[in-house]
Amino acid sequence: MHGVIGPLTFNADRRLSKMLMGIPPSMDVIDGRLTVTVDGSWSSNLHDRAAGTNAISATAKIVADKLSGHYDDYVVKGLSTTMALSTRGFESIIMSQPAALSIMAVQSGVDMTNLAASYQMRWKLADELPTIQVSDFQCELFGGTVSNPGPIVDAAKPPVTTTFFLKNLDLGKILSMEQQKGLQGTGTLNGTLPVTITSGGIIVKDGVIESQPPGGIIRYASTPESSKTLSESERQLQLVAQALNNFQYSLLRVGVKYGETGLLDLNARLEGKNPDLRNTPPIHFNVTVQEHIPTLLKSLRLVEDIHGTIEKKYKRVGPL
Repeated sequence: MHGVIGPLTFNADRRLSKMLMGIPPSMDVIDGRLTVTVDGSWSSNLHDRAAGTNAISATAKIVADKLSGHYDDYVVKGLSTTMALSTRGFESIIMSQPAALSIMAVQSGVDMTNLAASYQMRWKLADELPTIQVSDFQCELFGGTVSNPGPIVDAAKPPVTTTFFLKNLDLGKILSMEQQKGLQGTGTLNGTLPVTITSGGIIVKDGVIESQPPGGIIRYASTPESSKTLSESERQLQLVAQALNNFQYSLLRVGVKYGETGLLDLNARLEGKNPDLRNTPPIHFNVTVQEHIPTLLKSLRLVEDIHGTIEKKYKRVGPL
């Protein structure tokens, strides 16, 4: 048996949800091309018929070329990969060689771009889900890169523990996420994030992010409302506000914790001084910040419904 599906070309008028019934509204494919080629063979001799078995062999090749669409609140652009699958009998489906995966961008309030990785899958059909080995993951984020040597993911048996490495992240781009007027910063950050992926979400314990020499600058121009509050409070807080008007730090070290509930805990250590305050000695800050990341990402998204945003954008600019 030999069969070919496609190439299927997707666009705003020929999306996956219009080709297949039952696609949930939380996902769709609206751009790119997909081709599937299947070859299968089987034999049945007298011995097989007596035993009630057939010898079956099959292969499949799936080629995705710059697929774009969305899954829940995630917009995916330009996904490309070629996956070669094979099976013998009904025991398992395997990829004999690793496949390359590339994605131009993943958006959900924060943009990750130029994602790349290799992956290889093995699926014992007696198991509910496959085992996937991921290697050489890398993407661009906040002006720097995030990399991971790659875990082995047994989707049927969480948790999965691995470590992500952060390099050359731009502090200014990170601070812009807070959408806090008057808050600016410069500096380059590196770090490590030990991550555990469970059935309930993502956990980060004992993550560390540090500034690279020579440090950088953090500026916070207080608003009239906040200045009035400080003027009525203790002198120590006034000194902190003055220092942050032009704080040149030599050390920025952040401890990172993240829980399945989406709550991010940051414990930051800042060392430096404001050169405009000549009579003030160097100041060391210990700052604790908590942020509910799902809520933050939601606030960063466009006001329009995400499905409508995708549709309008592709109608306006055309295919990638």
